[in-house]
This record gives sequence, structure tokens and C-alpha cells, in this order.
Amino acid sequence: MADYGCDPLWWNEPDEVGDIDPAQFALHPETINRLYNWAQAYDARLNWDDPGNSPDLTPEKSEAFEAEGISLWKQLRQELSPHYEVLYFSDRLGKLLSHPSELEVLV
Repeated sequence: MADYGCDPLWWNEPDEVGDIDPAQFALHPETINRLYNWAQAYDARLNWDDPGNSPDLTPEKSEAFEAEGISLWKQLRQELSPHYEVLYFSDRLGKLLSHPSELEVLV
């Protein structure tokens, strides 16, 4: 899940809260870089001086951001299973996803 000024990974446990630096996991360096770039792309949307005047994303940019998030989710599922359950919050669907089969509604 992306949020302004935060790392792109989050705990989803009752006793663990907050964002997580991807570098704390044994992930491929390319995956870590993609996660950081994805978070930076989210931050770039915001007009930090006047958040209410932040520009709207074009549908194409919004779709590209969601596609990269889904791609990262699938990659994280491969790299972190079976030690972690990896979920993805889809802005497009407005819900938390636990399995890629839930994406079939987008097709």
C-alpha cells in the first residue's frame, strides 16, 4: 500500500503497526529498488506545499501505478512465501487482496 512519505510495505498484524522499509527483508535488490521507485512515484503526486492543489492523475498514469503495484505484489509473494502472507490494497478496487485470483474482476 502506498501512502505519502512512507515506506511502501505495511504490517497487517494486530501487534505490528506501521510501514516497513523493504531493505529489512531478504529481497532481490531489483525488487527493493522497484518498491522505492513505486513509493516515490506516489509521493510525486502530492503538492507538498498545498496538498489540496495536488493535480489529478490521468487515467493512464493511475492504471500504470496500479499495474506496477500488482506486479510488485506478485513478486513479493514469490520472494517472501511461505514466511509471510503478502496482501495488496488495490486503489482501483478499493479493497485488500489476498490472492491474485481476486484480480479477475479487472479483466
